[in-house]
Amino acid sequence: MNWITIICSMIAASCLTVAGIHLLVWLRARHAWTNLLLSNCALTAAVIVGFNIALMHATSAAHAADLLRWMYLPLTWGLISLMLFARQYLEAGRTWLMWCVVAARAIALALNFIMPVGLILREVTAVQVVSILGEEVTIPVGRTNPWMLFGNAGVALLLVFFVDASITAWRRGRHKEAVVIGGILVPALLLSMIRALLMIVGGPSVPTPYLISLAPLAVMLVMSVSLSGNLLRADALARELRESHERMGLATIELDRVSRLTAMGEFAAALAHETIQPITAMILEAKSSLRSLPETGPGIEDAREGLVSVIASGQRAAEMIHRNRELYRHRTVRTVPLDINEVIGEARSLAAWRLNDSNVNIELTLGRNLPAVPGDRVELQQVLLNLIANAIDAVESRPNPKVWIRSSQDGDDVRVEVADNGIGLSEVDTQRMYSLSYTTKPNGTGVGLSVSRAIVDAHGGRIWAVPNPEGGASFYFALPRLGRDSEQPREPTMDPAIRSVAARV
Repeated sequence: MNWITIICSMIAASCLTVAGIHLLVWLRARHAWTNLLLSNCALTAAVIVGFNIALMHATSAAHAADLLRWMYLPLTWGLISLMLFARQYLEAGRTWLMWCVVAARAIALALNFIMPVGLILREVTAVQVVSILGEEVTIPVGRTNPWMLFGNAGVALLLVFFVDASITAWRRGRHKEAVVIGGILVPALLLSMIRALLMIVGGPSVPTPYLISLAPLAVMLVMSVSLSGNLLRADALARELRESHERMGLATIELDRVSRLTAMGEFAAALAHETIQPITAMILEAKSSLRSLPETGPGIEDAREGLVSVIASGQRAAEMIHRNRELYRHRTVRTVPLDINEVIGEARSLAAWRLNDSNVNIELTLGRNLPAVPGDRVELQQVLLNLIANAIDAVESRPNPKVWIRSSQDGDDVRVEVADNGIGLSEVDTQRMYSLSYTTKPNGTGVGLSVSRAIVDAHGGRIWAVPNPEGGASFYFALPRLGRDSEQPREPTMDPAIRSVAARV
């Protein structure tokens, strides 16, 4: 066995190793089509190198002719595999051009088996012994087949496909991938075309086997290194994804806590409003009765002491309600500069489990270069989760459910829309739908919209809803951009009698 055979055998073994590694990757992750296609390319390259070794040891012209004929089969499949790999790897390439390449190579393959010897040589007259690196090998010689130009036309189309796909990938910012395909495959195919054309026109030719085995090795190694980098990045992304899931779990717990606290605050405010009125009336009636009592008389002192005690107790109850009401109404909002698009993306991820269970997809249309808004990230996520949940409930019974979220700039505000093509607002009391406990759903709690309005109000924004012309509803909320003087939440107007009671104590 000479050195050329040893080197080519090592190249074939390397290609088989690459094929095995990337096939295992695909078996572990069936969506990794790039790895499967590269495995196929490497396997085909190993087969081509095997034919190359056989040609270098052909014993007769007939033997060499058979090898040339059947060598065209893995050569054609190898070129098509490279094209499919490049299309998957670059995520680019014109479909019509790809099918032109496939058709041209298929016709060339058919011609190769129709011709007496093949598409490379019309006739093999002998096998010539040449010396390479001090070792003697054989190469077939004979009359060149002019139909070989048709086969090279298919290779030319493949070159055009690679160049076009590389340019498209470069324009999309995928510079590394474009350099790998455009800088490795294009020159290799171009050199093979030049060598074939020199053979056809009878020009000078280097006395080597028809397939230079170092070329498949170079292509496989460069692409394998490139994909290995992708695998390492995928592993890093997987770790980041696990950490992100853990953070989202903590964020979900925090959102649940904020939701309960906010609902408690709204409930306390509603309870205070309903309770303060009879307490105020009780205090006023007790004061009126106290003024109507005579100065002296049997049991007058006991009655006066009882009425004073009623007034004092009523004042203490009114003050306690007032303080609790203010505590919940004026909760502290921890505002930091926020990118509203990031908040939307995080809320979309947190709602993934509900979306999957409902088989509903969300279409995101996010505005570019939106100004930052001051806000509490967790509370704004809660607003979006509430609106997304309402949208899912509205479209679950629809035949073609659609939910979409859009962000845009509206003057000095940043506006967010959560819309659906669901049941709409026809059966909703739009004057009461933000009130606590109001709901039109059989199992609803009437808390979501009330909480959402309270959060948006606390951020100096506004929330509203409109019906969609095609059906469904759109819920909007707008927040002031960072740096704009926004209106602060005002203290709610209180009954003067209640305010005077609270001020006494």
